[in-house]
Amino acid sequence: MENMLIDFLNDSYQADLEIIHDVAGNQHLAGYSTYHQTNLFVKIFKDQAMFYAEQHVDQVYCPDIFIGTVIFGDNYVVVLKDRQLTEVELSEMNEQRSYLYGRLLAKFHQKVTGKVAVPVNSDSLTQQIKFKLAALTDPVHQQQAKEVYSLLEADLPAAQREYQKLKKVVLHGDFSLRNIMHQQQGYVLLDFERAHLGCQYEDFIKFFFTEVTDKKLRQSFIAGYQSLLEFEIPQKACQQTLLYLTALDIYLFHESHTEKKFGEIADQMLATISSGVPVLEI
Repeated sequence: MENMLIDFLNDSYQADLEIIHDVAGNQHLAGYSTYHQTNLFVKIFKDQAMFYAEQHVDQVYCPDIFIGTVIFGDNYVVVLKDRQLTEVELSEMNEQRSYLYGRLLAKFHQKVTGKVAVPVNSDSLTQQIKFKLAALTDPVHQQQAKEVYSLLEADLPAAQREYQKLKKVVLHGDFSLRNIMHQQQGYVLLDFERAHLGCQYEDFIKFFFTEVTDKKLRQSFIAGYQSLLEFEIPQKACQQTLLYLTALDIYLFHESHTEKKFGEIADQMLATISSGVPVLEI
């Protein structure tokens, strides 16, 4: 099926597409299209929801590079114009960069919220936690997650009440330096398959926890974000509950992917909750 799909795409786009890498179960192709007279970047999904999230966000956030989509058997394909992009490095992070990245995320939230169809989870935070706890299969993950859950349980009603009141936006879903690129016009975001509706803080969690741990950098990021959009820092109970859900997501990702790309981050998140410290200390 893989070769048939690539042959089909090459015929359809008069291209010389080849596999360049396979990330988190999504295959990527690249090559020149004679028909479109441009280099193409192709993302192949197995997950339908991720495919539609990527498609819908691409059409609004970066319509200039969106070419089209293809459904081929159980493969869901997004075809984009390839761009000359440069990766950003953690070693280059400073207060000015952090401020610009905050504005970049705010611009994304502004541009796509209310304009794209993305997954919406109507379950309460408690229901989401119970569902993800039940889905864990690793005994160590189960034990660690259940121990921390006992520390959060009493605060869940308060966390839920606040969460319901917080502003909701279309989240990037995986905001991190690896998904920020630089081009001639400035910085851009990419990879939108995990886009969904939620509160602004949810897009900050992994970024602040793993890449922007310095308080001054966090303050600069928030200042950049708030230069375009209002942002309310959730109270401790809500912060910790959302951090806990993020840790569960990472555990579940590691259980379904051989590449443990987040390392020990989920363990560290649970340890942070156990210590009683909110992750968004500024």
